[in-house]
Amino acid sequence: MRLSSARSSGRGRKCGGGMLKWIAAQLVGRAEKRIGVELDYARKISQTDIRLFMRYGKIFAFLAPNRNVPPDAYHTARLRGAISADCGTCVEAEINLAQAAGVSGEIINAVLGTSYSDLPDSLRAVAELADAVTAAHTDAADAREKIISAYGEAGLIEICFALNGAALLPGIKRSMGYATVCNLDTLRKLA
Repeated sequence: MRLSSARSSGRGRKCGGGMLKWIAAQLVGRAEKRIGVELDYARKISQTDIRLFMRYGKIFAFLAPNRNVPPDAYHTARLRGAISADCGTCVEAEINLAQAAGVSGEIINAVLGTSYSDLPDSLRAVAELADAVTAAHTDAADAREKIISAYGEAGLIEICFALNGAALLPGIKRSMGYATVCNLDTLRKLA
């Protein structure tokens, strides 16, 4: 009974709120170090409402881990998804994550461009599906079949999660006023 009265009065929510915000700030700081970009919008979410921050964190659980496709395919999907949303810091973060996963600079540069002739067929299919779905809002049946052939149904689903998830995050940033426009020529230099 005592617990429910604290909740109904609002006191339960405030208990530990400062500590939770501090922990959230530490989590954001660690993520910034890991991906190499500022997450100012995530910091704003965490300091505004810890419950919203926890919901935001579920997006990352949705995106990771990568268990069904090689890092090259997974990060091709994420890079093209972020590029379609035209957020420079998101693309920079995806480049950093791809490099940390061991994706070669040659593949990253090919994915950052729109000529996929330098990519193996399976990666070209991933890039084409990502572009069709996130940028053109169309279907790419041939690309999907090549992905299934290369990585199986579970691989296709994981790639779909990766490309759409990476396109979602810039939308959140842009809606909050934190997105930066991509300059792919500048970002290619990072790879």
